[in-house]
Amino acid sequence: MLPFLLAMMIAALQAGAGVIPVLTLDGGVDPGSADYLVSGIEQAEADGADAVIIVMDTPGGLLSSTREIVQAQLGAAVPVVVYISPSGARAGSAGVFITMAAHVAVMAPGTTIGAAHPVDLLGGGIGPKGEDEEEGAGDEVMQEKILNDTLAWSRAIAEQRGRSIEFAEAAVRTSESITDSEALEQNVVDLVVADLATLVEQLDGRVVQTSSGEVTLNTSGSSLSHKGMDLRQRVMHFLGDPNVIFVLLGLGLLGLYIEYHNPGLIVPGVLGACFLISVAVALSIVPFNVGGLILVVVGFALFALEVWIPSYGALTIGGVLCLVLGGILLFNVQEFDLRVQLSTLITVAVLAGLLALGVGTLVLRSHKRKVATGSEGLMGDEGEVTEGGSGKGWVVVDGAIWKAAWSGELQAGTAVRVVAVKRLVLHVEPLSSVLTNEPPTEQA
Repeated sequence: MLPFLLAMMIAALQAGAGVIPVLTLDGGVDPGSADYLVSGIEQAEADGADAVIIVMDTPGGLLSSTREIVQAQLGAAVPVVVYISPSGARAGSAGVFITMAAHVAVMAPGTTIGAAHPVDLLGGGIGPKGEDEEEGAGDEVMQEKILNDTLAWSRAIAEQRGRSIEFAEAAVRTSESITDSEALEQNVVDLVVADLATLVEQLDGRVVQTSSGEVTLNTSGSSLSHKGMDLRQRVMHFLGDPNVIFVLLGLGLLGLYIEYHNPGLIVPGVLGACFLISVAVALSIVPFNVGGLILVVVGFALFALEVWIPSYGALTIGGVLCLVLGGILLFNVQEFDLRVQLSTLITVAVLAGLLALGVGTLVLRSHKRKVATGSEGLMGDEGEVTEGGSGKGWVVVDGAIWKAAWSGELQAGTAVRVVAVKRLVLHVEPLSSVLTNEPPTEQA
């Protein structure tokens, strides 16, 4: 009887223990990761989960995607816990707002948070009007609007969650970044814990205010269920990376470039078209600058011209510069950290330039090389007269018999050289500079 009662008690305890979904944001904040986190929060609400945990390590990303995630957090009926982990991880730029919008913000030892200042096209900071004297008045006004809007948004989030407004402003205005211990001391986060198991235990009994009212977390004994992205979200997240977009754009244009100079290879052209279609999909969900895209295309156009206009590398150098500048300008200004890394820019530009120089060199050499096929390939070849006469006859050249014409009279067996080809008639001259104008002497 006693074992039966114990089994019933254990079963009851297990039935009462909840399941906490764990979502992982590792990388940039983009439409794919935003859809993943928002749908994960909504699913946790529908399942009646005790809480949902977002394990985060991000350098930042799209402002629009960040707003979607933050709106889902602020309006969530289920407690949302953001955990910056593992050690060495960071919540940069967009990650600052996602962390501050959590019902419970947690950091692992050795992590950092901060640097939420908006950036311009070249990666520079956007400051208030008058800070950058080189910018035009129109640009200064737009930059001031972006900065003020971001500052107001950060203050609103901090006020709603009862977090440090001073840090919220400093992270945006001066890109301040702090460690886990400093964040805990300044009331930026609520806890610093080493692992998920410890986090679940320390969440138990904590009271948070959700959109549905006050909720007391009951996480003791709860199990964790890690939820990954579905295929669509993975593709969107992959294509949301500026470095991936730039590499795909380079590969696509290179594929078409190779197919153009080597018609019939098929594979480079098909792959190039597929890559460019992927780029078109990516640019439909990620803001970009048309001028930057045009510069990238112009860069590859200069590579193609190198083949037809021998410039001794000048066009290739111009193409490389267009690629690098186009990559820098490719993405929009109103984002936190959306840009192509310099290493990616240089690698793609240099490889494309070397390929263009290689193809151009091969084409130039082929133009200088003697024609080896067709009637033009017979120029300069030597042969022998098989049927002589005055002004015309037949010769054998490269094992083939050709109708030929010459000046004067040549006898059969005379060694000749091809000097011209006109309408399949070889114009030849004797290897001996002496032409015979008299009839050939008959031998006894």
